[in-house]
Amino acid sequence: MLPSWLSYWIAVVMEWIVDYALYWVTGKTCCQRICDSYEVPERTIYLDEKVSRMSSEAVAQTMAGCASADVDEAVNEICIAEGVPVDARAKLSIQLRSCLVQIHSVAGVRADVERLRTMKFNCTNSQHEDSLLELWSLLQPDVALSDRISKQWTDIGFQGTDPATDFRGMGYLSLLNLLYFAKQRTNAARRLLLHSQHPSIGYGYGIAGINITSLLLELFTSNHLQPYFYKLCRDRPATLDDFHDLFCNVFEQFDKFWIAKKPENVMAFNTVRGQYKEQLEVTLLGSYTYILPEEHLGGLR
Repeated sequence: MLPSWLSYWIAVVMEWIVDYALYWVTGKTCCQRICDSYEVPERTIYLDEKVSRMSSEAVAQTMAGCASADVDEAVNEICIAEGVPVDARAKLSIQLRSCLVQIHSVAGVRADVERLRTMKFNCTNSQHEDSLLELWSLLQPDVALSDRISKQWTDIGFQGTDPATDFRGMGYLSLLNLLYFAKQRTNAARRLLLHSQHPSIGYGYGIAGINITSLLLELFTSNHLQPYFYKLCRDRPATLDDFHDLFCNVFEQFDKFWIAKKPENVMAFNTVRGQYKEQLEVTLLGSYTYILPEEHLGGLR
């Protein structure tokens, strides 16, 4: 078996040779061929992979979702780096810009998600505390919370008397996801809470939600989610609400998956989560339409 570094450079050289040969056969650069051969979102997906390897500050800022990114400058630098003929740049620039705007917006959502993940739940922050109390009132409208520190939190699937300790790994992001689900899809959130309280195949609702947030972060990091967002937001910039909606969809689907598995007890949670993640990864790679907006969930309810 070849060393990994050697395999990498062999792949790089082979790609360069193929790209060079295709240029002489077609008279088009790689980016031109991608734009002429594919429509959005496939075009955006392939350009993402292609331009992410370019050593350009403007391109790097665009790919990272930086607020200060200059997309037009990134387009210009790509055309120069690719050696695109001047007379072909006008058409290509329009196609490139459209895709880079989408790439930039999705990367911006990824940056926002990471910022909120690293934001620790702060008991002295009134916004954080209000969010947590609102979550309780939405999930348990007929039950008053006796105190902020209370064993009642276990009724909605947290591990102890203070949910703040459960948010340590995924930060304020995990609470925002749970709150968004409870506010935007109240009936569905309460239905899942009821499922989680089943005497034999129940699970910790709050902890499961935090784990779903963690799962989505893993899929973002491994680039499994970007194609989904490129398709969902093909005609508009992606937003943080799109990530929250995705959380809702995946949480509902995980609940169905959990029930179908009929685990012996909650100790099987990590195993079932791993199985669900594997299925989700495979399906995302095979189809960009698996995780649909709520109104298309149909039989997953």
